[in-house]
Amino acid sequence: MKRIIRVRRSGMVYIIISIMLGVVAVNSANNLLYLAAAVLLGYMLASGLAGRGNILGASVSISFPDEIYAGLPCAVTVTVANKRRFAPLFLIEVVLGGEKRAFFPVIQPGESVNRTLFVTFPARGRHDAGEVELMSVYPFNFFVRYWPVDFKAIVTVFPFPLRCDPQAVFVQLPRDRAGEDAADPLAETDIVGVRPYTEGDSMKRIHWKSSARTGKLKTRLYDGASSRSGRVIDLDRLVAGGVERGLSMAAFAVTESMKARLPVGLRSHRKAVPPAAGRAHMLDLLTQVALYE
Repeated sequence: MKRIIRVRRSGMVYIIISIMLGVVAVNSANNLLYLAAAVLLGYMLASGLAGRGNILGASVSISFPDEIYAGLPCAVTVTVANKRRFAPLFLIEVVLGGEKRAFFPVIQPGESVNRTLFVTFPARGRHDAGEVELMSVYPFNFFVRYWPVDFKAIVTVFPFPLRCDPQAVFVQLPRDRAGEDAADPLAETDIVGVRPYTEGDSMKRIHWKSSARTGKLKTRLYDGASSRSGRVIDLDRLVAGGVERGLSMAAFAVTESMKARLPVGLRSHRKAVPPAAGRAHMLDLLTQVALYE
């Protein structure tokens, strides 16, 4: 991307008038016309210098959310900071990917202003966020300056979460002959809460006091550690009925499980992730789903 200056219609009219006035001044040797032509040319020079200084005083940063789903708009935060100590910035516009635009009419010296753009990615996987450029028509709307921004970002787009019955997505991990987990990796971890009992939970994890108080079985929640009693998504089994449909069902099951604070894991021909809870774990699972091949 290169720096570009484009002449607007008003700027083209102004240039033509300046040239014609200069030609007439030379042919007529009229000092007044010389002076008028000099004023117009000086006005154009001042416009160029002011516009260049205005756009060079802007610093741009762009922040993408950590959850981006295919086909759904995501909120992208565009921040423009005024690097100048005394002069404000005027009529700054940030263009993302050649389409989305965020407009900043005035930014005071030393201040930063945020705007939100809504961007939609059509498919799952890794995507280039696109080129970013600054543009401005300041000060007289004669010229439009396009200035490239040194910005590169690769975002991971998760599959569209297809609503389904989460229970149909999970497979249960094997248990020993007593019907309990063969090993309990949570035995020494801290309890952080309780959740409703779901079929397949170990009886050793039942929180009896909460169950007695509410009249419904409750299961202990532990501090982010893995749980063999958690449910697991078998991606290879899901995609047998259609890759994109299966991955979208997996994404829905992961997000719904994490809303309910239910431990969930994932396995495929490439990788196995043990069941756990927490936002970081959810993003890791969704990334594995998004990059499934």
